[in-house]
Amino acid sequence: MYPIKAGRYLIGLSGGADSVALLMTLLPDIRDGRIAAEAVHVNHGLRGTESDDDEKFCRELCEREGVPLTVYRADLQGKTDEDSARKARYGFFREKYKAFKADGLILAHHADDQAETFLMRLTRGAGPEGLECMREDETVEDIRILRPMLRIRREEIRAALTEDGTGWREDSTNTDTAYLRNKVRQELIPALEAISESAVDKICRTAGMIAADNDVLDAAAEKLLRENAKGSILNAAAITAEPEAVRRRVLRKWWNAEGPVLEEHALSAAQTEALTALLDVTKGKINLPGGAYAVRTGKHLILRRSEKEEAPEPAAFSGKETVFGDYRITVGPSEGNPGDGKRTQEVPDGFFEGCEIRTRRPGDRIRPFGSTGSRKLQDYLTDRRIGEPFRDQIPLICRGNEVLLVCGVGAGNIPRWNGEDHPVRITWHGETPWTE
Repeated sequence: MYPIKAGRYLIGLSGGADSVALLMTLLPDIRDGRIAAEAVHVNHGLRGTESDDDEKFCRELCEREGVPLTVYRADLQGKTDEDSARKARYGFFREKYKAFKADGLILAHHADDQAETFLMRLTRGAGPEGLECMREDETVEDIRILRPMLRIRREEIRAALTEDGTGWREDSTNTDTAYLRNKVRQELIPALEAISESAVDKICRTAGMIAADNDVLDAAAEKLLRENAKGSILNAAAITAEPEAVRRRVLRKWWNAEGPVLEEHALSAAQTEALTALLDVTKGKINLPGGAYAVRTGKHLILRRSEKEEAPEPAAFSGKETVFGDYRITVGPSEGNPGDGKRTQEVPDGFFEGCEIRTRRPGDRIRPFGSTGSRKLQDYLTDRRIGEPFRDQIPLICRGNEVLLVCGVGAGNIPRWNGEDHPVRITWHGETPWTE
């Protein structure tokens, strides 16, 4: 068994043979105080009186063995599918985990569970990340999960309980082959064992090797993401030359970090491929789950949560510092030169009083610095090859519909620098990917 270190743990207890064996195995450590433990049982109410009998069995077992038990009666609001039950179960686990200040949640998954999960995912066309299946020690939805019996076979567990005279509960639905897992357990695995001795052990070994490979690929993808992603903006050009396996991982991790957070908005294989295809072009757009979309423009790939993603509220220009979304505009002493006109600009003190910082609006115009006439802001940005997806993001300092400074791009109609005008230095702080 995978070793459990001293600490505070929740123990999942369904009443089935596996979880009962887990609890009984941990009893010596609980009794000698090496681990502080509390059993947790979820009554989903999906099997009527049978579910209630499972709960009763768990209560009696824990009372007899002196183990604290918390029972959660899930309200599935009429739903009967496994996914709804899992969400309710893990929602309870998260709350209890935090309240108990647990070091881990110990679950009774074993080798046969691992092989069944592998085969189920294989038939659904899962990639390497899915085929690694479960780990003995991993973090899922902010919960550290330990599976000390993951290398032990089902028949070994039941044989040990029988030898000790310890009873358990049987789930009557486990024989119903309408459920894919049961069909795999009762039909596919016996067929594989007939073809290849110890097929379950070999499948588990394969899952472990895939997990080890995933660790290497994940580390490479995470490094690329740290170096090339700035929130919802990815330097796609830097990812393009990477191997396909790494490219896909970078994009999935980026999506998981920046896309809609709901589980039903996970990327499908087809959506991942479509997103990957944007790495090989310089212009394009695809729709993604949850109303989000991705746009390729030049070297960048941009993720938007919706077509109507809101810009920050306009902010009145302040004498020292103004915050606008992820940007700051500071006012400091002159450095004896006009600035670069893009990230820094010196103007007479008080010149921007009454101005506001905002993003573009219809009717905005700019008189580029040194020019004699004004023009539409749209045309100005086009001439400077600012990608369309960026144009609604760029902070501007405006007086009415006149644009005076365009963050990272240039200046409008501002006074020429003169050291005798008591100038101050305006500095933009924040990422400006539209200038790269």
